[in-house]
Amino acid sequence: MAEQVEVTAEGKAALDAELKQLLEYDEPDCIGRVSAAAAEGDLRENFAYHDARRELGMIRGRIAELKATLKNVKVASSTPRLDGRVRVGSLVTVCEDGTDDDEVYAVVSEAEAINQRVDGKQAVSVGSPMGKALLNKKIGDLAEVITPRGMSIKFRVKQVN
Repeated sequence: MAEQVEVTAEGKAALDAELKQLLEYDEPDCIGRVSAAAAEGDLRENFAYHDARRELGMIRGRIAELKATLKNVKVASSTPRLDGRVRVGSLVTVCEDGTDDDEVYAVVSEAEAINQRVDGKQAVSVGSPMGKALLNKKIGDLAEVITPRGMSIKFRVKQVN
């Protein structure tokens, strides 16, 4: 059995909307372009035909990916955890150690991280270095993020909603 994917309610709605767009508009439009290009004749050097077929393959691949993801989706609870720890769906206010500048992040699953903002807040995937560092932290905890270049940045968790 495939692993469950925890997403926010907004993330699930976005995935549903993307699937609907692909199935109802993008795929039929692309099929029409493939047919129109094929009707032009010789397919060996027909760029429009090959381009439309390539795009159709990408659309169908994304449809399959979305269907598989949505089949295993679990919507994260929108109520804060009683233990106050960061999880998927949390809004987390952090401050880089040594500064006074607060930053607010929406913690999301990797499946919904494509949408860079959630309710106007910068989205951070639980699979990213920042997301991994914040997951399960609570107010007052120090989260250490190791950047892809090997730098260490420390953040103090100030608020979890």
